[in-house]
Amino acid sequence: MATPPIRALPLSVPADRPLLGIAFMVGAGLLFTVLDTSVKWLTQSYPPIQVLWARYAGHMLVLGVYLLMIGWPRCRAIMASVESLSGQFLRGLLLLAASGFAFLAFRELPLLQVYVINFSAPLLVTLLAIPLLKERVTLAMGLAVVTGFIGVLIAIGPVDWRAQPAALLPFGMAFCFALYQLATRRFGRNAHPLASLFYTGLAGALVCSLVVPFFWTPIAMGDIPLFLAIGTLGAASQLGLIMAMRCAPASLMSPFLYLQIVWATISGYLVFGDVPLLETYLGAILIIGAGIFLATRRH
Repeated sequence: MATPPIRALPLSVPADRPLLGIAFMVGAGLLFTVLDTSVKWLTQSYPPIQVLWARYAGHMLVLGVYLLMIGWPRCRAIMASVESLSGQFLRGLLLLAASGFAFLAFRELPLLQVYVINFSAPLLVTLLAIPLLKERVTLAMGLAVVTGFIGVLIAIGPVDWRAQPAALLPFGMAFCFALYQLATRRFGRNAHPLASLFYTGLAGALVCSLVVPFFWTPIAMGDIPLFLAIGTLGAASQLGLIMAMRCAPASLMSPFLYLQIVWATISGYLVFGDVPLLETYLGAILIIGAGIFLATRRH
C-alpha cells in the first residue's frame, strides 16, 4: 500500500497555487479513504483502541524519523512556531476523540454512511463558532445550516436508536471534529504544519499508550503490514490536508475533499459489499451543498 513519502512534500508553498492545492486535497481524501478502509477491516478482528493506538504510534514514528532527518536547528525552529502548547494538546485530544468515535463507527456502519454524517461538521462549526468564537451568522448561513441538517436526516433514514445505538457514533465524531476545527482556528492558525502534526499525534499517542494494554489482542502475522501502514497513511493524509489549505483558500479546497463520497462508495462496495441507498446520496447532496455555501461565505 504505497503512500507518498512525507519528505517529498514541500514545507512552504505560495498561497496562489490552486492546482497544487487541489492535487494535495484530492490525494489527502484518497489517503483518508484508504486509511479508513484499513481501519474498518482491522476493527472486525481487533479492539478499536488497539487500531487507534497503531494509527497514532505509526504517525509519531514516521514523523519522528523525518524530524531527526532535518536536524535539530530546523526542528527547534518548527516547534517554536507554536503559540500555545496547551492549545495544541487540546486540538490533539479533540482529534483523538473524533478518531475514537470514527473507529467505533467504522466497525459497525458502512463507510459511506459515516462519511456523509461527518460532512455535517462544517454545519456544527458554524453553530458552535457563535458562542465559542463570537462569530456572527447571517440569515443565509443559518438557512444553509438548516438545509444541511435536513440532509443528515434524509441520509440516515428512519432509525430505531434503541435498537441501533451505533448510528449515534458518527454524530459524536462530527461534533468532536467540529470542536477540533474551532480549536485549530484559535490555536493552530500560525503554527508550522509539522508542529501541528507533531503535537496532535503526540497527544493521541500518549493517551492511547496508557489505555491500550488493557485491551491488547495478539496480532496475526498477516495483519502486521496493515497495522504498520495505517500510521503512515494517517500522517501523510493529515499533512496533505494541511498543505492543501496552505496553497489556496479553504473555500476552493473544501469541495474537492467531498470526492471521498466517490472513494468511499467504491471501497465500501469492493471490500465490504456495501450497496448505498439512494437516500444516502440525496442527503449527501444537501449536506455538501450547505458545506460549500458556508465555506464560500466564510472566506
